[in-house]
Amino acid sequence: MSDFNMQLVREFFELRLFHVLTHWQHEGLLPRTADTMSLLFVEHTSPEAGRTPDFVLGAGEVPLVHRAVVEVRAWHADRFYASVIENSHALSHGPDSETRQLGRAVFGHDDFTSILVLSELPASTAPRAKAVQLLRDRGIGHIIEFPTLLRDMVERVGAHGNYAPSQSLQTMRILKRYNLIRRQQLEFAFPAETPAGGKPVVVHGRPDPGEEENE
Repeated sequence: MSDFNMQLVREFFELRLFHVLTHWQHEGLLPRTADTMSLLFVEHTSPEAGRTPDFVLGAGEVPLVHRAVVEVRAWHADRFYASVIENSHALSHGPDSETRQLGRAVFGHDDFTSILVLSELPASTAPRAKAVQLLRDRGIGHIIEFPTLLRDMVERVGAHGNYAPSQSLQTMRILKRYNLIRRQQLEFAFPAETPAGGKPVVVHGRPDPGEEENE
């Protein structure tokens, strides 16, 4: 699964026109103790300018990043609540000195940031804010949630394109070709929780036959 997660993240950045280097392309530079299996090194040769990207990156903010060491911690079974972050040895600190050293060796200087790709943050405001602050405090530059990444990839894959070298992109293309992934599914993010006040969300769609008769 970790290899597949890395493949998805790599292809996400490639679709966004980044150059992507994997850890194994620089094995000679790696400290023996470094945990590099989840690392990518990405560089955008024509980054957008004019504003500073948020800590939690939206897909449209990714081109604002010039260079980054990207760490992938998918853990799709979990949301990244504060308790998960606090109890995880892998997240007990941000990019360590070895990772920064490796970034300097790959890019040739210190002009790069770090990005953590994770499954998803809590949906509720307060738990989400607490988790974000904990990750900030660990010295991480930015984070990207997997739903953000996947929605952007599906949006960019054409239903009639040819992505034969990539099984993941080809699968997305086929699902899109047969309308199993529709554009409106990407444009409306339905909340996972009932809004404050208890009023349910009304999704306007095709009325039931009984409703048509009563109108």
